Amino acid sequence: MLPPAAESANGAAPSAGNRGFLRPHLAVCDRPDGLAAIRDPSVTMALWRRGLPAGLAEALDGWPDADWTNLRLSTTPDRVTTDAVAAGPLLPDVAALVRLYADLVGCPAVTLRLERVTGAGCKFLHVDYVGVRLLCTYRGPGTQWAPDEAAQRDGLGTGDNAAVLPDARRLRRMSAGDVGLLKGESWPGNRGRGLIHRSPPARPGVARLVLCLDHAEH
Repeated sequence: MLPPAAESANGAAPSAGNRGFLRPHLAVCDRPDGLAAIRDPSVTMALWRRGLPAGLAEALDGWPDADWTNLRLSTTPDRVTTDAVAAGPLLPDVAALVRLYADLVGCPAVTLRLERVTGAGCKFLHVDYVGVRLLCTYRGPGTQWAPDEAAQRDGLGTGDNAAVLPDARRLRRMSAGDVGLLKGESWPGNRGRGLIHRSPPARPGVARLVLCLDHAEH
């Protein structure tokens, strides 16, 4: 797994707001403005390693998972605080991420999903046929992905994770609170390069709370 303080290609921790390339396709940052690296044609994942902010962790501790609300709606940066009020204590963070995402991608409207996941989800390594997707796991294990150089794309769609990633030790994972921008197959010029990823294995009795943002235009 990647360490909490990711290193750049030369072994040094990336400076505040700057991206630190671990691999040609991956940019890691420690501030939100570093996510702008996703605009680089060579980058298929920009990862803000923020972890779960203390205030947000405290708010979640007081929000039992039985009360988590599944949301699916279309919104805008101006309307999100009204449209997504059912996000409860997560609303300020969700609204901030909607604004950040819309600005980075350049889209007027955002499709928002906040889901309580108890099953396996998308357990097979796959690529998404979207432009750029934002993922943030608030509770439970985060999204897993395969580094480009370790993956075999001809194994996609077979239902066999080992055919896609022969060495399972190369699988990487986002932590709770981290914000990832994943470039899909539908982003202009990215056909055949969508980020390979999957949902983490389900844990009995452990629910995940996941935010997903998509766009219709860019």
